Amino acid sequence: MKSLVLSVLSAAAIAVVATAAPAQTPTGVGRALFQQADVNNDGRLSRVEFDAAREGRFARADADRDGRLTMSELRALRPDGAPAPQRRPSREQIQKLRAIDRNNDRAVDLNEFRALNGDRFAAADRNRDGFITRDEIADLARAMTLGG
Repeated sequence: MKSLVLSVLSAAAIAVVATAAPAQTPTGVGRALFQQADVNNDGRLSRVEFDAAREGRFARADADRDGRLTMSELRALRPDGAPAPQRRPSREQIQKLRAIDRNNDRAVDLNEFRALNGDRFAAADRNRDGFITRDEIADLARAMTLGG
């Protein structure tokens, strides 16, 4: 499940918003999502912009507004145009959820979701300058399998 969540988060990062799209370059949907997250239009994402975009994605994915993302809500957390997830979660996806679900309630709450932000941001910020550029986010997207 950690991979699913990391994928979701990376898609969110691209969309941003979380959180991780299927290996997108900074064109098309990826570019639009990056621009949405880049609120000051400087061509790069600060950690604040990255976190805000991901938390906005979390809020939109929380269909029942209970402050937690269930497996079905997590699986729906994908960028527009990404393939629909399979009907049932795989064993691997369930194991990944369990790895992220620190309180074992079978859902990811906002604190558990936030705990992954630092890792995702660090993975994308390859030059360690404290910002994620379009090229870096594209590299992250290509490095990860997203959307399911």
